[in-house]
Amino acid sequence: SHCSFVLEQLKFLPDDEKRRDHKARCLWFLDTLVKFSYLRMIKKKHPVGPECPQIISRKLRRNFTSLTYNHGGVQNLVSASMKAKITAYVIALALHIDNFQTDLTILQNDLKLQESRMMDIAKAMRLKVSKAKGLLGLENDQDHKLGTLSLPLPVQKAPRSQRKRRKI
Repeated sequence: SHCSFVLEQLKFLPDDEKRRDHKARCLWFLDTLVKFSYLRMIKKKHPVGPECPQIISRKLRRNFTSLTYNHGGVQNLVSASMKAKITAYVIALALHIDNFQTDLTILQNDLKLQESRMMDIAKAMRLKVSKAKGLLGLENDQDHKLGTLSLPLPVQKAPRSQRKRRKI
């Protein structure tokens, strides 16, 4: 029960043992992040399963949850802002795995996000977003968006704010 991005990438593992191992580990961590993003409240010692090492579980809990007081005790909550942070980490890891260009639509479906939310996060990361054309293995019922990290990063457009009116 791995996410579709991971299943797709497993088909293209490199032949070199060191690079193959590195890519497999990155894919495992990406899959773990996606599973962690589905959670709302962390109560168990192993939130993503016993196969996940304790040091990774602790790091996920520390980086992607916030402490909240609920029903007389302190619990770890995966808030909306933390889900956005997880999404940004997943996109960054996917870019690393996929040579700085990745299919955002597949990641969006894996993370169960709305397209607008995914595009907001991708644009905040200064990715160049384009429509995928002529890629093999894409479902035709959905327009796929590609996110590309290219240097130099595009300059972020400053929001045009209205001047404050003086009170008379």
